[in-house]
Amino acid sequence: MFEELMQDSISIKTKDGTIYDDVMASVQNNKIYTTRYDIPISPGDEITRQTSAGKDELFIVEDPGFRKGLGGIPDNYQIRVRRADQEISRSGNVVYNVTGDNTRFNLNGVDSSINIINQNPSELFQVLRNEIESKVKDEADREKLLIYSQQLEQGIGKEGFAAKYAKFVEVAAKHMAILSPFMPALTQLLVQS
Repeated sequence: MFEELMQDSISIKTKDGTIYDDVMASVQNNKIYTTRYDIPISPGDEITRQTSAGKDELFIVEDPGFRKGLGGIPDNYQIRVRRADQEISRSGNVVYNVTGDNTRFNLNGVDSSINIINQNPSELFQVLRNEIESKVKDEADREKLLIYSQQLEQGIGKEGFAAKYAKFVEVAAKHMAILSPFMPALTQLLVQS
């Protein structure tokens, strides 16, 4: 019964060089089935099948998969193979060191998290002013941003903070590449006021 399923003729070359020709088998995707349990198959052995077009396909045994027969099912091999011309995927250890504020690790996914950091406002504004002074090239904008950032710092928790924030953002919009890292913290101050 199972012999009828074995439509492929393969050759098995064991690591010691012994060749078993005309072995009837069923070649499937990454698996080869045979009832020739008398052949000592091991990982690394080579299996060759000649296609009807006369081309040889070479497979490497990864797991012989010997199965003891049961009832009317004879002993058999369910051999897990890979094509010899297929790259072996090497899985290795990858170490990710993630530190600091707002750190996260996201692999093949979408990051929808929100960070809330309670930073000392004087530190925030000092770093903000340093960035403005060193990276904003337009002198007029730099002066406005420095004045508005000082007004923001002095207005934390007071009425009118939202208007000062709006003035700052209006000028900052042209320089978001530099100032975008500060916007979440400034917005948090807006909510607190």
